[in-house]
Amino acid sequence: MPMTGNKRGTALESPTHAVDQHDEIRCLRAKVADLSTLIETSIIINSLLDLEELVGLVMEKAQSVMKAEASSVLLVNEETNMLECEVALGEVGKEVRKLQLRMGEGIAGWVAEHGEPQIIPDTTVDKRFSTKIDRSTGFNTRSILAAPLTVKNRVIGVAEVINRVDGEAFDEEDLALFSTFCRQVAMAIENARMHKVKLEKQKLEEQLESARIIQQSFMPQEFPHSPGLGFAIAARSVPAISVGGDFFDFTEFEQRSIGIAVGDVTGKGVPAALYMARLVSDLRLYAQTHRSPADLVAALNQVLVDRSRRGMFVTFQYGILDVATGVFTYSNAGHLPFIRISALTQRVDFLEDAKSIPLGIRADMPFTEESIELNSGDCVVSITDGIIEAMDAQGQAYSFERVVDVLSRPAESAEALVASLLEDVRLFSEGTQQHDDLTVLVLKRN
Repeated sequence: MPMTGNKRGTALESPTHAVDQHDEIRCLRAKVADLSTLIETSIIINSLLDLEELVGLVMEKAQSVMKAEASSVLLVNEETNMLECEVALGEVGKEVRKLQLRMGEGIAGWVAEHGEPQIIPDTTVDKRFSTKIDRSTGFNTRSILAAPLTVKNRVIGVAEVINRVDGEAFDEEDLALFSTFCRQVAMAIENARMHKVKLEKQKLEEQLESARIIQQSFMPQEFPHSPGLGFAIAARSVPAISVGGDFFDFTEFEQRSIGIAVGDVTGKGVPAALYMARLVSDLRLYAQTHRSPADLVAALNQVLVDRSRRGMFVTFQYGILDVATGVFTYSNAGHLPFIRISALTQRVDFLEDAKSIPLGIRADMPFTEESIELNSGDCVVSITDGIIEAMDAQGQAYSFERVVDVLSRPAESAEALVASLLEDVRLFSEGTQQHDDLTVLVLKRN
């Protein structure tokens, strides 16, 4: 009796068809494994921020998936324009990390320069291949897969995998997968760098805040009080950043007199603040032994010249008010002039006499002093150049004219005068960045 066949076709599949199905399943499993590795890599990128550790783990995954003997990541040093090895995995990884490549040198240098991935199936026939690393390490590079690391259309480095472990050359499918890894490596590097910059900025801000607190401790914490209300003092300094080079100080004497000092150290930031702190200490020491403003300024100049560093100097002015007589004696070392305000007429005058060069520039400079008499209600004002040089949105400077305009207006007290001038500068420069320290001091004879 004849056998009955399957109505839908033959009962048995052909051997070739079975092999094809097996290959498809194997390829599918490989793609699933690759996808799983890419997901793991994404998790690594989102959980680590240490650059070396992060890139090392990502390249371990890439090397495993690409079935390569070795791998490396070279980053562009923008200062030297050299490729420097950040991570190198494989038997000679430690030796490779010590090496550098010029832009355009070797396969990695070519990829960095042109921004294009490359498959090098046989290094012996590619003229771009550099034997520099093989000679120094004893490694035998047969084939390379290299891709640029790109962030916002800018090449920041190159990633490579070297020598398939099965001896075959890398192909286009390998390149497509490796390029995906490289996009993740570039993202990892960018995230790590941004995190590092953020941490450094945060650390710097904390240091500046500590410096600001220390610097403020050198400034007067309480203003002098006049016996019998013979005078009133107000002052305020607004640094351009957390710390600055402007300062003011007071010296009280037993003979019913008060000394005032205002200075402006060149530059801003921590160096200016340190210079200022040392100068304030010197000022308080010499003010007790030098009752003449000119002598005091000369003594400060000599000590600053003796320890001058990197060309730093300070504009400075110092004056002493004899409360009983109203005589104000002053000396000026390269600073803006003292400003006198008449209580009777509201006239504003600049005290241009007794000027010399800033402190810390030249030794044995002659310094002079002048005296004026303040009537009851008259004020002496000192400002730093941050006031007159403050800019508005159109780039126009605040100027002496505006200072005079504000100081000509009646004010109830020394505090009110300081506040009104600083507020006027703030309104004038609203919407712009403060580029210099602002300091105002007012001494009023009651």
